[in-house]
Amino acid sequence: MPPFEIREVRSSELKELHQFARDSFVDTYASQNTPENMHLYLKEEFSEEKIFKLLNDPNVKFFFALNGGEIIGYLQINWGKAQSENLDSSIEIARIYVRKDFQGRKTGSLLLKKAIQFGKDLGVQWLWLGVWEKNTKAMDFYRKNGFQIFDQHLFKLGSDEQLDWMMRINLNLHA
Repeated sequence: MPPFEIREVRSSELKELHQFARDSFVDTYASQNTPENMHLYLKEEFSEEKIFKLLNDPNVKFFFALNGGEIIGYLQINWGKAQSENLDSSIEIARIYVRKDFQGRKTGSLLLKKAIQFGKDLGVQWLWLGVWEKNTKAMDFYRKNGFQIFDQHLFKLGSDEQLDWMMRINLNLHA
């Protein structure tokens, strides 16, 4: 099997990013949410126009995880005013998804390492994210990688208000 590659998403890859982002979100959450709420959220947050704006925002970076040139995961990092919460000396993992058939094969760990290195290069102290309270698999992954819960916030999926645990890791203490 060819080695995994993590690289920044190019602006010319808007369509690929848009499709993979939508598919990943649907694959992860459709079975636990109503079709109406999924449709509303996808329309608001995963339109091609919204992804285009994010791809061109100077405070947002996207990275693909590739296996032999095939997209198997992606990472969205926000900092500054692009963060969903205004936290000092922080960057946010806004989205990190791995195709189900590549989960458990270190792809998520490689994307996480990319986010950690990016935060260290920016010189911020914290890397944080929000994770749905019902996504215990993700919480276990983040805990295993040194993240701790420090707060909570509401996440609105369509008309459904859901609780996200906010988890973070101190980059100054991370080897």
